[in-house]
Amino acid sequence: MLATTILAVSTAPGVGSRAVLRLSGPRAVTAVMALAVDGHVIEDVAGFSGVELELRFGGFDLLVWAVRFRAPRSYTREEMLELHVVSCTPLVAALCRALLRDEDVRWAGPGEFTLRAFTRGRIDLSQAEAVARLIAATGEEEARAARRALAGDLGREVESVVNVLTEALALIEAGIDFADEDLPEVAPDILLERLDDVGARITSLRASTSLRVADSGASHVVFAGLPNAGKSSLLNAVLGRPEAIVSDLEGTTRDPVRGVTNEGGVRVSWTDLAGTTSLDALQRESSSRTVARGLDRRMSDATRRAVRRLTDVELRAADTVLWVVDGTVAEDVSLADSRGIDASRRVLVVNKIDLLDDRVRRTWARRHPGACLVSAVTGAGIDVLRRLVADRSAGVRSGPGAEPSVEAPRYLTSAHQESALDEADDAMVRARSALNADHGNELAAADLRDALRALEDLAGTVTPDDVLGLIFSRFCVGK
Repeated sequence: MLATTILAVSTAPGVGSRAVLRLSGPRAVTAVMALAVDGHVIEDVAGFSGVELELRFGGFDLLVWAVRFRAPRSYTREEMLELHVVSCTPLVAALCRALLRDEDVRWAGPGEFTLRAFTRGRIDLSQAEAVARLIAATGEEEARAARRALAGDLGREVESVVNVLTEALALIEAGIDFADEDLPEVAPDILLERLDDVGARITSLRASTSLRVADSGASHVVFAGLPNAGKSSLLNAVLGRPEAIVSDLEGTTRDPVRGVTNEGGVRVSWTDLAGTTSLDALQRESSSRTVARGLDRRMSDATRRAVRRLTDVELRAADTVLWVVDGTVAEDVSLADSRGIDASRRVLVVNKIDLLDDRVRRTWARRHPGACLVSAVTGAGIDVLRRLVADRSAGVRSGPGAEPSVEAPRYLTSAHQESALDEADDAMVRARSALNADHGNELAAADLRDALRALEDLAGTVTPDDVLGLIFSRFCVGK
């Protein structure tokens, strides 16, 4: 059975000079030509070229510019077609309905074009994640770092480390597998030298990456707080579009989700962070009996540390921390983790007031006079929150002379990539310790295999499906 052909509108919704419809799959060309009136045959177009077509659908006759990308040289390594049309919402909708009448054409899911490029070997996972980071970039340095990873620089660095690590592992395993053969034994100091070389390469790679690049032109505002307090919903409400994934499962947000608005003439970068308590829940389980739920319980320790570190970096760099609490949750629980944040930068945001009666609302307002009471569902209080942020951000600038909160890295990594580097580094430390303590090459070999698996996870060759699902769910449709 042939693979399905996917369709998406790749440009932003609304009125504009041009909209781009993107199709990928075996029926991409056929589905479009089924609507063609004139005699142009796009199958004859050479290279990455286009042709003007007259399409008839839903009572419309429309001239479009169709650009063909032939397999396997296209982005997805499938047959791809882009239709450039006038950005008229009813017209675009009618054209999409006409294309979807082909039973082998369906709407694309978030990030599905990039997912197909990854699964078909067009790009590695570091490049796929860089696509999302480039789209979400809020500053020039962040865009440059993501662009370098998209060009494959990060993947090539990882491949170089993997090659050296594989050679070191081969030396150790040869001594184990052929111990009874009359072969010269590799001296321990040579093995340690190889491991030191691998460790230095991993350390160098980690030093050239970062979880965040500061946007020097904006006031940085972050949504922080407990899981499921409504941080992602509030970000979407402020931006006016579904930028962040909203889910009842804890641990859905791992990497920061960003958006930029202009508030009273001030550029504001809004960031949705992972829920703080969910990251520490398993460590406190023995004393508090709190157990992480949902996606969070499937986090490895390294991933948990990476997300925690990422969150800490964002909190330290933020000009304003909006500590979001669920108004239906007990006050002492909601505010427990907020006390470590500088009070001058912290603003309490009580969400879900649509679920509170007047008495509870008055109680929150009386006990916390500076709090902002909002509802991400109904929109109540969102304008007040935006004005509050605008007032606080009016004097905030990170221009020349301001101390940079984060040094610009060569590569911008995700929490998944950072945790993979952490796991590889931890495994290398264990391997060197095993050889130094003369615990046997078998233990060192096992640790090196762990390091190799971690680096392969970063590149995407052994990444579990649920991790891939989280990564690609952050993409917008049409990418």
